[in-house]
Amino acid sequence: MILLFIPFGHLATDVAYYEYTAFAVREATPDSTLILSTIGNALLLIATSALSFIAIFLYKNRKLQIKLISLNMVVILVAICTIMYIYPRFIFAHNINLNGATVKFNYAIIISFISAVGLFLAKKAVAKDEALIRSADRLR
Repeated sequence: MILLFIPFGHLATDVAYYEYTAFAVREATPDSTLILSTIGNALLLIATSALSFIAIFLYKNRKLQIKLISLNMVVILVAICTIMYIYPRFIFAHNINLNGATVKFNYAIIISFISAVGLFLAKKAVAKDEALIRSADRLR
């Protein structure tokens, strides 16, 4: 969720300097002219946040919780790919203002990787809890 408000990085061309955020690529000037909309990145990050929030409150239905965590891991990996590879390689290359721009990512992008690892660990813990419950049910 925090990546919605922090710039992913900056783009530099011979002519101008741009800021790459979840919602748009804007020129880094006081009037900040919109160059390109990157709303797809924002939608993926919002979906990730919503799936995480929903999965937290499904603690009574662990099977569904595991499925949602798995789906959320896929969404995060897709978001990371679009932020770091698809937009810089394909979308920016077709924009006349951003053609030939070099992208320099901020360290805040590491948050996505940390959340993916956290989801993996959460899935592992929920699966372990589910196995413990099933073994306790067998003893009864």
